Amino acid sequence: MNSMAREIVALLLVLALTGPVEAGSPPRTVAVAEFSAGGADGFWLDLARLQGQLVQRLNRLLGLRVVGPGEVQAVMRQQRRTPEGLYMWTGQAAEVARAVGADWIVTGRWTHLALDGDSRPSDDPGIVRPSLSVAHAVLQLRVVEVVTRRILLEETFAVTRAGGGRGLGLLVDAAEAVLDRVVRRLVALLHSSGSFDGREARPL
Repeated sequence: MNSMAREIVALLLVLALTGPVEAGSPPRTVAVAEFSAGGADGFWLDLARLQGQLVQRLNRLLGLRVVGPGEVQAVMRQQRRTPEGLYMWTGQAAEVARAVGADWIVTGRWTHLALDGDSRPSDDPGIVRPSLSVAHAVLQLRVVEVVTRRILLEETFAVTRAGGGRGLGLLVDAAEAVLDRVVRRLVALLHSSGSFDGREARPL
């Protein structure tokens, strides 16, 4: 077998192992915008870190290119957009997503990030009982398709956590649990909807 024949055989083997490649077909892309924040205790949380963890999980699980809030925020500044405006107006969201080369954009707003505390009554005034903390985290989420500006998903995720003496850690747990549900919902959307048309999603 001459060298040209060997090269042809090697090329055929590579194609057989990797499958066909569509020329000029870029990976499908999902952009994740910064979520707007509300609630009296929300400013105590490092929401940027929490959302960064969300993006990392989506990168690992979705099988799509994911554009994080940092890159999206740079375009938002240029277009003078706000996280709340992106959530409210699908046209604004689609324009920002198109600028970063995304096919879909995930927007959201925290409507509740609150930590309440109550002291536990005691019959004996000499006994000091720890306070009971209750944390509430509520996120409204949208997924917008850029080409059609259609809302593919609009859903509210809410988690309440209660415990004694944990304070801010309890609120962090509630917010992380919300984002965990968001990840699962987005992956489920990918599995069930042909509109995403991405690579096969990895199991949770």
